[in-house]
Amino acid sequence: MRLFTFSLLLLSLMMVPPLSAEPSVFPDTGNEFSAYAPKGEENEGMVPDTMVEETPVENLIYLTFEDLPEKLYIGQIFPVTIKVTSLKRNRPYRIQLRDGRNVKLVKAPSEITPRPIARLTYYFKALGANVKIPDFLVSYEEEPQKIYTLSGVTLSAVRLNPPKDFCGVLARHLELDNFQASTFKADNNILALQLKIAYGNFDDFHLAGAIDQGIDSYNGDINDTTLFYYAVFPPDVEQIHFSYFNLETNRYKTFEVPIIVKRSSVSTQSNLDPQESEFTKFKIAATIFLILVWLFLWFKTKRWIYPLLVIVAAAYLLTYLMPLKKVCIEEGSTLYLLPTPQSTPFMRISSPMTAQEMNKKGDYTKVRLPNHTIGWVKNENLCAN
Repeated sequence: MRLFTFSLLLLSLMMVPPLSAEPSVFPDTGNEFSAYAPKGEENEGMVPDTMVEETPVENLIYLTFEDLPEKLYIGQIFPVTIKVTSLKRNRPYRIQLRDGRNVKLVKAPSEITPRPIARLTYYFKALGANVKIPDFLVSYEEEPQKIYTLSGVTLSAVRLNPPKDFCGVLARHLELDNFQASTFKADNNILALQLKIAYGNFDDFHLAGAIDQGIDSYNGDINDTTLFYYAVFPPDVEQIHFSYFNLETNRYKTFEVPIIVKRSSVSTQSNLDPQESEFTKFKIAATIFLILVWLFLWFKTKRWIYPLLVIVAAAYLLTYLMPLKKVCIEEGSTLYLLPTPQSTPFMRISSPMTAQEMNKKGDYTKVRLPNHTIGWVKNENLCAN
């Protein structure tokens, strides 16, 4: 029995592993430990990178897009609104644009008022099929090195298949406010158009078949632009028509404009040739007829109302029968298409000459030269005598 117990004890001792095979409770002195162990004074007090907690960057400005266009056409003017949330209230900040593609900035906010939440609208023009809105970079003026970025998005623009008379304009609304045709040099006719355009690419406006054309001047804002446009046509062209693309109805709208020199009418070019106008001749004939009728009735009835009517009609008739006033134009004066500061100059007076005064508007006088060319000259360029 004792022999059996001793045999079991000996067997159990043989099955116990040696002390050198037991896992150590200390770190290994190999490469893993060397990363933590001090290696002289240069590593003293250093903390391993894996033990450093990254401090989160505090966002003081938050940027988001609002009111992006759902449908876009090449050539279209479209708005993009961004929402700027600033945690530093009333701290001025600035916005820069970067890395746009197939897009042109047309109008930016005139001023940025610092406030906690601001919605700013920028207007762009689509130049290609794949439009990439620029990135918006925002920074406080006091911390220009810290920039908050709103990455631009990519939009698809559709190319129109326009009719032949397409004038190139895509707009929410376009209205033909006034037009005027008059004789131009070399027996051609010049057509002046006054257009009102809302949110349209007015700089692309053009008319088919014109010998010469261009923007005379424009004023207003992008939501209400008044465009003065001129085009020169051969004398045998009696009517032109043009169409634009309405962005609200997604359809083309066509305008027809007659080129009738004698009977056209516009506020900026009225009374082009009152003595030769057919309508003026009709009014003169009608006035003379009424004067004769009222004179007959006066002799017939002796009522006082008829001589009064005759006097009024005669005064009205004199305004047409009276010859046009003559004016002297100084040498070197410029003749303009329209009486506006930005109007297009089309002729220079090489020597002093006498012309017929046809109208006055502000600082300009409309004249007809001896060669029947009609235009506007500044009052300061008229001779003293």
